[in-house]
Amino acid sequence: MPYKNDDMLELKNRIENSMYRILISESEEDQDRLWLMERISDERLKGLLPHLSVSSLHVLDVIHLHDSIKGIDIARDMGITKGAVSKITRKLLDQGLIRKTQLPDNQKEVYFSVTPLGDELAGLHRLFHEEKDQKVTKLLASFDTASLEIVADFLEKLAGMHHTSS
Repeated sequence: MPYKNDDMLELKNRIENSMYRILISESEEDQDRLWLMERISDERLKGLLPHLSVSSLHVLDVIHLHDSIKGIDIARDMGITKGAVSKITRKLLDQGLIRKTQLPDNQKEVYFSVTPLGDELAGLHRLFHEEKDQKVTKLLASFDTASLEIVADFLEKLAGMHHTSS
């Protein structure tokens, strides 16, 4: 697709400016936290929320989705290290959002499940993402499939270029 240099430069600038605006806007963590704080009724959860990272909320979600799950399975599911899972689960345990259990015949395997408090927070966090997904779906519906294929292809190639250059 031949572009004049000025057209290409203009498109490049529009893309860079838009990506910059996305990156410097409120972080996902801030959006999550503000949305949750407005909807949490439990005072203990309100006190814990400022001390939870987005990663902690997502680990809590994974644990919430499974009746009982091992740390290695959380790591695999989320694509993070076992060390990161250990650090996050330790914090979630300390805050009373999850509990750990072991099988009587195998003390090495530790399984995590949510407490009632963790269940409440995970449920609210899931609602946040459902609301956000509805907005994205509405936006995507305003474009035709061919246009979305181009955008997806561009972003995948851009991410691949960034990944290989770092």
